[in-house]
Amino acid sequence: MRVMFILDTPYYFQSGIWLHRNEMPSRALLKRGHGIKQVIIGDEFPDELKNWPDTVIFGRTYPPQYDPVKWMKEFKKAGKRVLYDMDDDFWSIAKDNPSALVGSALKDQYEAMIKEADAVITPSKSLEKKFKKYFKKPVFICPNGVDLDYYKLRPKKNDRLTIGYMGAASHWKDLGLIVDVVEKLSEKHDFYFTLYGITGEPLEAAMYTYKRYLHSNFKPEKNDYFQSALDFYQKLERTKLLHIPFMPPELHPSVMSRADIDIGLAPLQDNEFNRGKSCIKYYEYVAVGTVCLASDVEPYKLECNYLSKNTFKDWYNKIEKLIVDEKFRKELLDKQMKWVADNRSVEAIGLPWELAAQKPSKLRTLNQQR
Repeated sequence: MRVMFILDTPYYFQSGIWLHRNEMPSRALLKRGHGIKQVIIGDEFPDELKNWPDTVIFGRTYPPQYDPVKWMKEFKKAGKRVLYDMDDDFWSIAKDNPSALVGSALKDQYEAMIKEADAVITPSKSLEKKFKKYFKKPVFICPNGVDLDYYKLRPKKNDRLTIGYMGAASHWKDLGLIVDVVEKLSEKHDFYFTLYGITGEPLEAAMYTYKRYLHSNFKPEKNDYFQSALDFYQKLERTKLLHIPFMPPELHPSVMSRADIDIGLAPLQDNEFNRGKSCIKYYEYVAVGTVCLASDVEPYKLECNYLSKNTFKDWYNKIEKLIVDEKFRKELLDKQMKWVADNRSVEAIGLPWELAAQKPSKLRTLNQQR
């Protein structure tokens, strides 16, 4: 089978979405013996590209100067199976989220793609329910995963225990769930707190910019976001804080490893948008040998085996257990590493992607086993 992913811009390599919804599935399908191409959308497709695939996968949104629905129709006319992939709940994005523009300005585009597709794919059970309820479309759960040959185990060379968080710019409010906990624990225990990501520039520079924006009311719709970030930063200044700016996605796994985090935190507010996410932080922490503690909310409570209620007391107790009990930490990590290897490695996620890409009449193939 030949599968072609349609990328959005020549800058696709700067997006974590590309890594998790195009590159990792491509690796998974290649390991199962399928042909793969990743092609950037344009005004035209050469005949050789139009004729090559059996299945074409569109995803998320495309620049407004292009017409992805037109190409979906063209590929369907040529007898190709056309899928649409969505991994975020665009209908529930908060106004201060950096992706808010996608949810509103491109609503007609992504809803038209959903309607045109032969089927929809998503890593989210929450989104699966929405697609079935509102669009009456066949839906395939195609999980995110990690290439364990790509995510190297961390070196374990820190001179003290390291607790950390990895995430994108939209997560300041999620970090608010743990900031007081980390600050209080730092009064009792000696550890580094590593913040990997959030900004692509040094954290101090980003905080300066946020202060200027608030002072001038330059982006009033994001004032809550800026203030959340500044409040978080002010509290963590009293801890042994290390910051690593976000790196391009292809460099990300090696940076995750070198960050050398012992305990990875995945706090998440319980709301409709977050329930449409996947547990990618869990997979990535564990892939480099970092034990994970996550919020006891969807999607984490469906997969992660060490969870905290979103209260100060529970986060404090669960983190402290990992700090003081090295044996427990190691045994828990061993269980998490086995689960991720068995269920979310590229070898494990290949079959669901393969089944989604096949035409219904060809679902019974010799390749349907791990």
